[in-house]
Amino acid sequence: YTSSYTLSLHDALPIWANAVTYRAGKKFGHEVAKYFQKREDVEGALHELSDLLRGQYSFEVWKPEDKETFIIEENGETFIYLVFHDCIVRQTLRRNGLDQGGPLCQTLFGYVVGAVEEITGRKAKLEIVHTGPNACLKKLVLK
Repeated sequence: YTSSYTLSLHDALPIWANAVTYRAGKKFGHEVAKYFQKREDVEGALHELSDLLRGQYSFEVWKPEDKETFIIEENGETFIYLVFHDCIVRQTLRRNGLDQGGPLCQTLFGYVVGAVEEITGRKAKLEIVHTGPNACLKKLVLK
């Protein structure tokens, strides 16, 4: 016996898992970043964060060739692209044949957002632009 309620609840579980792991990662990012020096320089904060995470994740700021700066202002939005290279989450997902973007990725997203918010005092969100076997491109939107 399965009701439509049971099926819709089952379908919703991945969304809940993503939200819960994102929030946990974000809280952890805020906690860890309390020990960082506060700064308004987002690029500097990202370099410092990348250095701290080296060995588990490595990412760098990236800009398209047609842009002059890493921090891009377009259509009323301010953002910076991040390329994640050595990512323990991506490697684990690939090894197990699982898709990227789920709860494990959301934990990393939350961590980066929480740390950036704590260091810079600006609200942020992280979006997937592209996932791949060797690197992922993310968009860090600053508010």
